[in-house]
Amino acid sequence: MDKHSRLGLKGTSIKFKDDDYETPVEVLKSITHLVDKNMIIYDPFYCRGEVVKSWSTLGYKCINEKLDAFNKVHPDYDIMISNIPFSIKEKCVKMALERGKPFMLLMSIDSMGSVWIQKYWDKLNFIIPTGRYNFLKNGKMGKGSWFDTMWVCYNIGLEDKIIKLGRQ
Repeated sequence: MDKHSRLGLKGTSIKFKDDDYETPVEVLKSITHLVDKNMIIYDPFYCRGEVVKSWSTLGYKCINEKLDAFNKVHPDYDIMISNIPFSIKEKCVKMALERGKPFMLLMSIDSMGSVWIQKYWDKLNFIIPTGRYNFLKNGKMGKGSWFDTMWVCYNIGLEDKIIKLGRQ
């Protein structure tokens, strides 16, 4: 397993899943209109740490530590924004909700129809991007995702349950 693997930092994760994809600056830029520049962003899932550089490029402060996301003391932050490991979506949403702070978690759009998300439905909003995102793998941009994604959000001030992002 890659020494930078986010899954290696999670004691209860499934080790054979290929969840080490990072969010490029272009994807983060598509949601900056929803995040105040003074907010401290927290991404609890470390991959190679590129997300800190990406947010910095956009003028934001991001905390992203190489620690187990589920068994640590979380730092002080204003909003959690993360491209979570898709293999443990439910666990990630549960952890974020338990924190009680605003969040935006990127995950596959098929999660919207999953049975597990129904118990959280009344608390969440969903942002659907225009087009498919591309992700970084081992520091290199992929050729394009074969699946659609969405942002699962909590307490970020959205009035509608589901919104579609326009082209940025």
